[in-house]
Amino acid sequence: MENNHAEKSQAELYREERKKRIDSAAKKKAKKNPKAAKAKRVAAKVIGIVLAVAIVLGAAYAVLNFFGVPQKVLTAATIGDEKVSVAKYNFYYMDLYMSVQQTSSQYDSQYGDGYGAMYTGYDSSLTPMEQEYPEELEGYEGEGNPTWADYFRINTLNSLQSYLAYADMAREAGLTLTEDEQAEIDEQIESLRSTAESNDYSLNRWLTRLYGKGVNEDLLREVLEERYLASNYAQQKSEELTDAVTEDEINAEYTENIADYAELSVSLFTVSADTSSISEDATEEEQEAARTEAMAEAKSEADRYAAQVTDAATLLEQAQAYNSTATESGVTQTDVTASSLESSYGTNVRDWVLADGRAVGDVGVVESDSGYTVIYMAELPHQDTTKPVDVRHILIQFETQTDDEGNTVELTDEQKATYYTQAEEIYQQFQENPTEENFATLANENSDDPGSNENGGLYEDVQPGEMVEAFDNWIFDPARKPGDSGIVETEIGYHIMYYVGNDNEEVWKSTVRTALANEALTAFDDEIVNGETYRVDTSSVMVNWSVSQLESLINDTYIASNYNS
Repeated sequence: MENNHAEKSQAELYREERKKRIDSAAKKKAKKNPKAAKAKRVAAKVIGIVLAVAIVLGAAYAVLNFFGVPQKVLTAATIGDEKVSVAKYNFYYMDLYMSVQQTSSQYDSQYGDGYGAMYTGYDSSLTPMEQEYPEELEGYEGEGNPTWADYFRINTLNSLQSYLAYADMAREAGLTLTEDEQAEIDEQIESLRSTAESNDYSLNRWLTRLYGKGVNEDLLREVLEERYLASNYAQQKSEELTDAVTEDEINAEYTENIADYAELSVSLFTVSADTSSISEDATEEEQEAARTEAMAEAKSEADRYAAQVTDAATLLEQAQAYNSTATESGVTQTDVTASSLESSYGTNVRDWVLADGRAVGDVGVVESDSGYTVIYMAELPHQDTTKPVDVRHILIQFETQTDDEGNTVELTDEQKATYYTQAEEIYQQFQENPTEENFATLANENSDDPGSNENGGLYEDVQPGEMVEAFDNWIFDPARKPGDSGIVETEIGYHIMYYVGNDNEEVWKSTVRTALANEALTAFDDEIVNGETYRVDTSSVMVNWSVSQLESLINDTYIASNYNS
């Protein structure tokens, strides 16, 4: 230690002597050139000031960045006349990320690791930058294959454009939020606040942890209000375009695209060509010849089955003779469209069912890519003239009971009687004042159905097949009339029913009207997205900065926490 100290002292002495020599030389020069000496002193002073300011600004930036101030004031993009802060960009990016990430994680949790990536294309154990996006990505202009970070980056801007544009149009149209909508927003914020406090966070710090710097309660409220407004305007526009569709347009669309709208019923199954023996080493000509032979054998076999078909029942018998696992539900296609058959069996099947002169009872053998389909015509293409129903109900729900192995156990008649007694008591209260208003009040007070126990038990525009069978059968009974009531048992529980009526458009017409309105809404949206009024101008520097910070946030908050847990 002493030697080191001595050496250090000698070095210090040397530096001091050298400094004296330099100062002495400088004084001599100063006498010869005083301006140069003054300039040097000024330069030294300026450099000192700049360094001091840089240090202060660096410290200040660190503090500001910690509280998300730059993210609140810096602009990531401009949509029309509205500037989008980096903070708002952060929120939309992370909101989109969490939707994809949570869906993938749910698959992993339910089915096992890897299933999330299999079904969604997204691996929740990696950051977006670490994995390629599995499909073509519209709007991607980078080199190489796009990553999921590119997907989130592009679709964040798309989402921002849609919400801000529709919210702006809502304000121009004079739309405002209702008291109920404001209450829903308050409820969502308070729910987040409660979650934050349970994790020992303030709401603002919790939002920063979830969505990135700059996101706080004020921004969250702003975003939620914009989304409610945007949704309200989109709904209003959809209704406006739906009402604008004319009868002539509906009839013309139906005639031109009957395959998409007309319903029909068939029974069918496919005899597949056996190509399993074709060698990969064979020439193309040899392989093609083998496929042709296999198709011919499938045709011959299908013809033999078809010769035995006289109705839907005999077709099912032949289908089961060909494949013992065939079921009636798999063979019988009821109230389907020709287009839906095309998606499963090919264009030739669609053309066969729509052919001029087709009749009920016709049997055909139709070629497909993989073999030949034997088909029986049970019901010709027709318009579904059913009128959707408006109905109210009060559900007294059965409690689910399980055995020791977790299997659901059916209730005994004695157990069901307890629920029926409850339903009868409520039904009696209705019959004392058999009005729709009284029924709605009782539904809000007593129904176990969360989908309707706040709107008087009302379901509107109910189409056949949308409800459980017994419920469906009751409301579509041809003798049913407005004001009818009763109690219906289903596997869910007892339903106290009130039939409102069916003063609605026929199903076929409503389906065509909706399709045309959706086309019009898509065209309207394309004008908004591609027009100048709400054009998106992006600051690539700010967006890249935001994405890099969010990548770190995702890694630290979402992936690391999942790994550690």
